[in-house]
Amino acid sequence: MELRHLRYFCAVAEALNFTKASARLRVAQPALSGKMSDLEDEIGVDLMKRSSRGVTLTAEGKLFLDEVRELLKRRTNPWKKSAPWLAANMASFMSRYAPSPTVEILPPALAAFQKAVPRVKVLLHDLSSDELIAGLQNATLELAVMVRPARRR
Repeated sequence: MELRHLRYFCAVAEALNFTKASARLRVAQPALSGKMSDLEDEIGVDLMKRSSRGVTLTAEGKLFLDEVRELLKRRTNPWKKSAPWLAANMASFMSRYAPSPTVEILPPALAAFQKAVPRVKVLLHDLSSDELIAGLQNATLELAVMVRPARRR
């Protein structure tokens, strides 16, 4: 499950119509419909009932929508709750990252973090994806920024 799929679900649930949601998201309607079916399959619950007149949410879909909205709201400002603790308890914050995929991700994330917690110094170190995974697994790292590794078959 990806964050964008949750955004897609919100758009469909709010519009109650795949055509309107696909236009708002600028995603092809068949692709959007497929992603919603994939999401339902992944979580094992029917979230919506489809008809020629549009979409209605199931009871589970309504609960899921509330949870997804809350998750997306928290996602837009992830530092809000942790900022006071970090500012009070940390003088520096060391993060590791894989350099190639983080060109788009890291600068805006760091800018938001530094704005929320200006007294915390962020130290960055670049490592390979394998080193990042090993560090997370053996608990020598608390945070790693990287692209999800491809599934091994």
